[in-house]
Amino acid sequence: MMGRLGRKFGAGGWGLGAGLKAIGTLLLQTLLLTACSQESGSGLSGQLLFQDRPLAQAQVEVYLKADKDRSVQPFAVGVTDAAGNYRVELPAGRYFVIGKQRGEGSDGRPRMLMADAPGNPYAVERGITRVPAFNLREMGREGGLSTAADSGVSGQLSAAGQSLERAFVYVYTESGAGLIGPSFGEAVQVEQDGRFRIDLPAGRYHLVARRRAAGGRSGELAPGDLNGSYPGNPVTVRSGERLQLGAFPLAVIDPAVHARRQAAGTFAATGTMLTGQVLDPQGAPVRGVHVFAYLDSRMVGKPVHISAPSDASGRFRLHLGDGGTYFVGARSNYGGPLEPGEWVGTFDGRPDHAVTVARGSTQALGPLTVREVW
Repeated sequence: MMGRLGRKFGAGGWGLGAGLKAIGTLLLQTLLLTACSQESGSGLSGQLLFQDRPLAQAQVEVYLKADKDRSVQPFAVGVTDAAGNYRVELPAGRYFVIGKQRGEGSDGRPRMLMADAPGNPYAVERGITRVPAFNLREMGREGGLSTAADSGVSGQLSAAGQSLERAFVYVYTESGAGLIGPSFGEAVQVEQDGRFRIDLPAGRYHLVARRRAAGGRSGELAPGDLNGSYPGNPVTVRSGERLQLGAFPLAVIDPAVHARRQAAGTFAATGTMLTGQVLDPQGAPVRGVHVFAYLDSRMVGKPVHISAPSDASGRFRLHLGDGGTYFVGARSNYGGPLEPGEWVGTFDGRPDHAVTVARGSTQALGPLTVREVW
């Protein structure tokens, strides 16, 4: 669910010196490119999309090397117009193109879109080379699924008398986690009438759809939310096939059923507990953060215990099924890969982020520091 939380921030934001160096580098590149393009009149043009719609004010970055070597500044940068079109003037050569946009999603959370142009690299000789239009995707929601332009699934959700606005379809590559939590490889917001289209490489998938009243992509479901698995799971997608799915109904979560599951499941009260306070790097309390307990020091996959969100003062209670040694992390979202704008961190009372608690006891962890992901 959280990946290797303890390593997320080791190579974090740039300092002031690095930022000034980057600005100088880009300025020099701009001057060189201007001189070259005036002589050659050559470059790249194309269009950026998101969910098949033109994407305005998105950034186009051009590199001289492939992704694995892309630790340097881009060779050139462009910006799309209102119709999602861009044009970057370049000297003759071979270039790798990626699109990016940082903004706010429909659920109010920060959103980073990014994708490599599928045909990379592109050769520029004389004139303007046209890059075929391509869709950007949200960072942290891919789960390793590759871009597939010629295969995938399409369908439409349904729910008796219920709005489907801000409903999401989740694609799981395996069902071992019970079709919840961290293993989904794609999460796509549907149209207002419930229609959706998802590009997928050939493979076998399980589809689930949910609509939370708050409109979020992830988080614990509550009474009144909509939930449902595709009746035809698992779905097999073949190369070059655009599969049209059949009926995909959602049902309202019953309050009584939800209460029974809560009492016996994820947030069930026990006699063994960890307590503490979630704080930001400045020491201010952070509300709405879940604390997780893992048995595996790598802290990957689904945790064995999850706390309810921290309160307004940042305080939390994490109920454990038994005594023992647990590896503790924290995250504002519940389920799915990390997203830009999330709060995430680890318990750092020990270098391995572990804590040992006796059965039937309550142990205070003290402060647990979280940082925003960007």
